[in-house]
Amino acid sequence: MRKQSVNLWAVLVCVVIGQIIPALWYYIFSEEWSLLNGLAKQPMPSSVSPIPYLSSIVSTSFMAYTVGWVFTKIPVKSGYIGFLIGLLFGTVFVLFETIVKDMFSMRPIELSLIDGGVSVVVYSATGFILGFWRKYE
Repeated sequence: MRKQSVNLWAVLVCVVIGQIIPALWYYIFSEEWSLLNGLAKQPMPSSVSPIPYLSSIVSTSFMAYTVGWVFTKIPVKSGYIGFLIGLLFGTVFVLFETIVKDMFSMRPIELSLIDGGVSVVVYSATGFILGFWRKYE
């Protein structure tokens, strides 16, 4: 019987996708997100720190590898099942936690849906990719 292992190429693709989806997401919701955060429209500063971007890459790498590892233990056998588990993880572990945290901070639910919703999409895409693109030893 073949043993399923984490596909590092699939993890790398998930990391790239995990950077593209939020960039598009916050581009689409930028005006609403700014208003909900009470930020006035300001021009982008000429020099932006690379630290948040590097943190995002590292965080997404750990998330994608961990989901891939969990998928080897379950084991996930299709992109569809991977998508559903990613949807579940993103909703339960990120969106719901974001909503609760924002409720205590007295932030609008719409802000929680924007900030947590992007994670649901990223986790779902990651789950699909890792479920579809499995590796066996």
